[in-house]
Amino acid sequence: MSFEKPTIWGNGSYKPSAKCPKCALIMHLNNQCPHCHHWLTEFEKGKQQYFWKQQKKSSILKGIVLFPVFLLLLYVVFTLFLY
Repeated sequence: MSFEKPTIWGNGSYKPSAKCPKCALIMHLNNQCPHCHHWLTEFEKGKQQYFWKQQKKSSILKGIVLFPVFLLLLYVVFTLFLY
């Protein structure tokens, strides 16, 4: 049994990985689960794409919030220790 590489968001040639609705194990790139051979329906594919888009959006928002906080913290720490 050959396993395919998991999803890489930055690479457009890879599709999002999904959890199989039947056995709840990770399906990497195909529409068929390698464990139980369940095929995703069009509705299930849409749900999976929506879920991964929401995950990506939440990760981006966390980065937008935490990066400036981190920079501010670094600025405060270095100004305290330099003076």
